[in-house]
Amino acid sequence: MSRDERDAVREKGFTLLVIDDDALVLDTLTDLLRAHDHRVVSASNGRDGLQLAAAEHPDLILVDYHMPGMSGLAVVDALKSDAATRGIPVVAFTSGTAAEANQLVRAGCIGFIPKPFEPGTLPALVAQFLRATVARDRRAIRPPKSRPATAY
Repeated sequence: MSRDERDAVREKGFTLLVIDDDALVLDTLTDLLRAHDHRVVSASNGRDGLQLAAAEHPDLILVDYHMPGMSGLAVVDALKSDAATRGIPVVAFTSGTAAEANQLVRAGCIGFIPKPFEPGTLPALVAQFLRATVARDRRAIRPPKSRPATAY
């Protein structure tokens, strides 16, 4: 995708990275978020997710907590310890305990979405996270619309 194409998508929606080892969850999230005009990149494991985060610098990362090989907590720790990805907001998915959710927040997540999630409400939850973080920043840096020149 060229830079102009990425910019066009960014004007329309946000770039989201979804990291989950469950193919059905990954496909469902991708389809739901694309239907709301977001650009979605996905990874089926933590290591690939870290590489995509560094390469794509998404607006928001959604990561599964329970994954084999590299847990979501390890992914968040790695993201937050790297200067290139530290500022990307991360939201975790978890079917775990309150203690696990607290670990995620301490590691740097801005929140979590419990599993199983309701597909009908998930886009609105993601939109709330975006409004609370990225959307506010985007409005602040978006250049003003040009006005016709006036003679004085």
